[in-house]
Amino acid sequence: MTRQSSSLNRRVLPWCLAVALSGIFNPVSAQPDSARKKPAVASVRLLSLNEMVLLLRQSNKDILTRKSERDIAATGIDRAAAAFQPMATLSLNKGNSRQPNTYEEKLSRSQQNYYERDGKDYSVGVSKLLPTGAKLEAKTTLSRFITNINELQQGRPPDVQDNRSYWGVTVTQPLARDAGIEVTQARTKMAELDLAVADFTSAETEVSVVADAAMAYYDLVLAQQRVTVAEEKIVMGRRLLREAKALLQRGRLPEADLWELENSLARFQSGLSEARQGERERANRLSTLLMLSADDGSARFRASDPWPEAIGHTPTADAGLKLALESRHDFLMQKSVVEREGVQLVYANNQALPRIDLVASYGRSGLAYSASNSFQGDLMSQYPTWSVGFQVSVPLGRNQQGQADVQSAVLRRENALLALKALEVQIANDIDTSLNLCNSAAERWNYWTDISQKEKMQLNLERKRFVAGRSTVREILQREERAVNANLMLIEQKVAYAKAQIILESAQGVLLQRWPS
Repeated sequence: MTRQSSSLNRRVLPWCLAVALSGIFNPVSAQPDSARKKPAVASVRLLSLNEMVLLLRQSNKDILTRKSERDIAATGIDRAAAAFQPMATLSLNKGNSRQPNTYEEKLSRSQQNYYERDGKDYSVGVSKLLPTGAKLEAKTTLSRFITNINELQQGRPPDVQDNRSYWGVTVTQPLARDAGIEVTQARTKMAELDLAVADFTSAETEVSVVADAAMAYYDLVLAQQRVTVAEEKIVMGRRLLREAKALLQRGRLPEADLWELENSLARFQSGLSEARQGERERANRLSTLLMLSADDGSARFRASDPWPEAIGHTPTADAGLKLALESRHDFLMQKSVVEREGVQLVYANNQALPRIDLVASYGRSGLAYSASNSFQGDLMSQYPTWSVGFQVSVPLGRNQQGQADVQSAVLRRENALLALKALEVQIANDIDTSLNLCNSAAERWNYWTDISQKEKMQLNLERKRFVAGRSTVREILQREERAVNANLMLIEQKVAYAKAQIILESAQGVLLQRWPS
C-alpha cells in the first residue's frame, strides 16, 4: 500500500506543480471566465441646464419642504373661516331628582314632604358668528316629565307625562371687544397673509436653490473644460516629445531640452489628474443638490450646455432696483409680514377694550300632554318670552394683559418695518454688486478674447520661426501652452459672465422666469 501511494505521488505531484506554476506566471489564464470579464463602465448621461432645473424642482429637499410648509399654511384659512361656520348642538338627558320641600312649598304642593321629578330633556340648537361679531343662536327644547305633585292632580289621565316645549332666538352683539367686521375678519386676514408669506418663502427658497444649482452647473462646465484642456496639453506634450527625440537623434537638440519636455509632460499629466478630481467634486456637488447618490448610475452625468457666446444687455441700476422691489420674493414676503403685524395690532387694540355686549332674546313656550300639541302655534303664542339687556365685563384696575398684548404688537410691527427697510438697502447693494459683476465679467471677456487671438498669432509666428531654424522646441512648448491657457482663461471669463447673469437675475427676482413652472 505504501509503494502504491509513493508511485501515485510521483505521477500527480509534478502535474499539480505545473498547474500551480502556470497559474503564477499566467494568472489571467488561470482565472475563470467570469473573473476575466472587464468591469462594466457606467453610462454617462448628458444633462442640460433646463433638465437639471426640472430634476431639481422634483427632488430637492429644501424646495419640497417649503412647498409642504406652504400647503400647511393654506389650511390656516380653512381653520380661520371655520369660526363663521354654523354649529349645531344636540343634547338628550334622562334623569330623576328628589328634594325636600320647605314648609311653604308643602302648602302649594299638596302637603308633600318632597318634590320628585322624573323625565327626559331634549335640546336642539344652531349658532353662528356673524361678520359684525354678533352671535346668533336659535334653540328649541322639549321636556317630557312627571312629578309626584302632578300625579295627585284630579282629572289627570293616567300614565301621561307633561310636555313642555320652547323655541327662541338669542342675539349677542359685542359693542366694544370683538365688535366689528375688521376684528372678526382679523384671523382670516392673518391666515391669508401667512399663506402669502409661505408662498413667497417657498418661491425664495426655490430661487436660492436654483441659483446655487445653476452656479454649480457652470462650475461643472468649467471643470469639464479644464479636463479637456489638460488632455490637449498631454497630446501636445507627447507630440513635441516625439519631435524632440527625432531632433536629438539627428544632433539638432540638446538633451536638456528633452528633459524639459519630459518634465512638462509629467506636469501636464499631474494637471489632468487634478482636473479630473475637480470635475468629480463639482459633479458630486450638483448630485447632492439633485438628491442623487454617487453610487447610483443615474448620478453619472455631464453638463451639455456650453458657456454663452455673446454678451447680453445689462440694465441700469435704477431699472434693476425697480424690478427687484417689484419681483423679489423676500421683499414681497417682508411686506406681507408688515401687513400681518398691522392686522395683529388692530386686533390687539380691540382686545384691550372692555367687554360690553348687547343681549336680546325672544321665545315662546308651550305645555301639553302631547309633544306635538305643545308646539302648536296657537298655544305657544299665548306664552311669549323676551328680554333685552347689557353684559359688561371689565378688569378691576389696569388691563395688564390687554396693554401688554398691544405693546408686544407695536414692537413686532416696528421690527417688521425695520427689517423691510434693511432688506431694501440690501437689495440696492445686491443690484449694484451684481451689475458691476456682470460688467466686470464682460470686460474681462473682451480682454481675454483679444489676448487669446494674439497668443494664437504669436504661436503661428513661432512655428514659422521654428521651421526656419530660428526657434527651439522649448519656445514652441511655451507658446503652445500659453495659447491653450489663454483660451482656457477666455472660457473662464465666459463662464464667469454666465454665473454673473445668474446672480443678477437672482438679485432682481426674475431668475425663475427662465424656467416657468
